[in-house]
Amino acid sequence: MRPTFMGLETAKRGIMVNQKAMDIVGNNISNLKTKGYTRQRLDTVTVQVHGRGRTLPLAGQGVEAIGVAQVRNSYLDAKFRQEYGDVGYYDQKAAILQELEAAISDPEVENTGIGNALKVLSNALADFSNNADQETHANIVMNAMKGVTQILNEYSGKLNSLMDEQKNNLRLSVEEINTSLDQLTILNKTIADEVGSGTDYDGVNYLPNDLIDKRNLILDDLARYGAVEVTPAGDGSVQVKFNGKVVVDNQGGRFSNDQMLLDRDGITLKWNSTNEMIGGDKGALRGFQEVLTGKNAVNRGIPYYQEKLDDLAVTLADVFNHIVHEDDPANPGPFKQLLEGAADGSFTAGSISISDRWSSDSSYVIRKNNPAGSKDNTDILAMKKALENDYGFGGEYQGSFGEFVSYITTSLGDDIKANQARLEAAVSVAERVDTDRLATSGVSLNEEGINMMTYNKAYQALGRLMTVMDEQLDTIINKMGLVGR
Repeated sequence: MRPTFMGLETAKRGIMVNQKAMDIVGNNISNLKTKGYTRQRLDTVTVQVHGRGRTLPLAGQGVEAIGVAQVRNSYLDAKFRQEYGDVGYYDQKAAILQELEAAISDPEVENTGIGNALKVLSNALADFSNNADQETHANIVMNAMKGVTQILNEYSGKLNSLMDEQKNNLRLSVEEINTSLDQLTILNKTIADEVGSGTDYDGVNYLPNDLIDKRNLILDDLARYGAVEVTPAGDGSVQVKFNGKVVVDNQGGRFSNDQMLLDRDGITLKWNSTNEMIGGDKGALRGFQEVLTGKNAVNRGIPYYQEKLDDLAVTLADVFNHIVHEDDPANPGPFKQLLEGAADGSFTAGSISISDRWSSDSSYVIRKNNPAGSKDNTDILAMKKALENDYGFGGEYQGSFGEFVSYITTSLGDDIKANQARLEAAVSVAERVDTDRLATSGVSLNEEGINMMTYNKAYQALGRLMTVMDEQLDTIINKMGLVGR
């Protein structure tokens, strides 16, 4: 005969387990909108009966809770982080390229771009060619050329500022990554300490779920910057690789992490532990470095567009400093210097300007001692023709000044469109994987509502069972064995 009070104990265990299950359901619903929260479940097993010959007499002792587990799929976690690295790469490039476009775009509608300035100069030269002895028209030409050089100066300054701004953004990103690596090490140690007592049940470690959620959230954010690989350890900690390098680890209870360092150029990244350069084929770090270092037609970054503007300035100076002859007709070789650059004689988009001689005397371009007459417009027509001629511009493109400007802006526009298309594709894939992941680990109100009803009905039934057992015991104790009194 089974122990008299065993039925009460069975009902009590069932009530306690279902009460805890309802607590977990309530916790899931409460955290429906909590970022990074993973749905939890109460793991239960039947109470085990041990001992030879006791299986039947002691059977039916109810249920017990063994731990609270997370409902999470490690494969989908790894897949999402892989795809999120692509999103980070294209998103970072898109952000910088859009700022680059804002800095050097050629807004013809507003008539403020370099292309429009060249048109203004061409029109001014056309008017001047019909009035070659008029200082008023000479002054208009000088101001038009000054407008071209000033826009080049402005574009160059904007690109330099953009370069400095993005270097600072890269520095902030490195600081954020290093902070994340530190946090992962702290979480690893804390989680391992909590798990340190060993296993909760049958070889299964039940980890501190709130800390696991926090760690997974950091790992997801870290994946935006590069390739993240996570390998779990038996003590609840994880080994983390970033772009193939182990950066967070636990060696025999020694929890450690590496740190990123920026080189003096503000662009090159190295690992603190080995001084080796940080590579990688995805993530925002790659996006930063490509745009900050790209200077060829395959990888067009800020340096590339700086170089193209410099090519424009060099060609402009070389052409217009070899057109207007000196006033002495007997010595036609020397030309008047209309444009000047840096102190060492070099020309860049940032240093080009009209010469001091021309700036102080707008009539400098008029050939005043010309035997053919002061209205000789040969040089002026040559200046206008020079704007229409084709040049090499550093060897990459052959065309006129206006066409080269269009080539620069079109190239940038093509880069933005291509990158945006890849970004949209990467986001679509990442969102699809994240949707699959949330289907597993996210909280569903419908599912939790069904669970709540199930546990509540079980709770009520077990309460009724306890009442029945109480009535049985009352009958046994108070109403049996009365015959013969």
